Amino acid sequence: MSESDDAPSDLVGLLVRAASVSAQADDETDDRILDAALQEAALAGTRATTMDGVALRAGVGRMTVFRRFGSKGALLDRLMLRELRRFLAEVDRVLEPIEDPRERVAEAFVACVRLAGSHPLIARLVRDEPGATFDRLTTGDPSALELGRAFVSTRLRADPDVTEQAREHAEQVADVLVRLATTYVLVPSPAVDITDEDAARAFARRTLGVLISAP
Repeated sequence: MSESDDAPSDLVGLLVRAASVSAQADDETDDRILDAALQEAALAGTRATTMDGVALRAGVGRMTVFRRFGSKGALLDRLMLRELRRFLAEVDRVLEPIEDPRERVAEAFVACVRLAGSHPLIARLVRDEPGATFDRLTTGDPSALELGRAFVSTRLRADPDVTEQAREHAEQVADVLVRLATTYVLVPSPAVDITDEDAARAFARRTLGVLISAP
């Protein structure tokens, strides 16, 4: 059985679990706690964030936070997943009118870069905790990287304008795209000025676009 035969069932499992997490996060108290965790982590960093601090900022008892999330690690994982879902929804909105696959890859890369600069937590983590942040993105069931890969691979398989090879090996191509974008966000390179959106877009067209579209 080929990679493409296995992938859809794996993707279904990922998205089912993600939807379950999303439904839990729709609870008003959970959302208030997650908002508080976002503010605490953006101000102090994830290492210095405490369940007591989150509870105080959310206006709930510390036992409420523990009962609903279990641990600080689980709370931060849920926070990462919520923010990722919001980001992916925004990427879908931005990419919806774009037909050229290279342009879609370029705009998705620029969106990642833009998020790093504008999101209060991501900006803090990029500055102070890039290594720990990458580790956290790889944990959870599903992890943030798994969800990102599922998001990209689903769209590659459904896109008639990408190469046949990109569709056939969508999981691997998506994995490369997601990991490269994450690396450039967390560990900026002097070779690519990602603070300049035009430069970031041109870089993505030249180097990432070729993975899914023939020259």
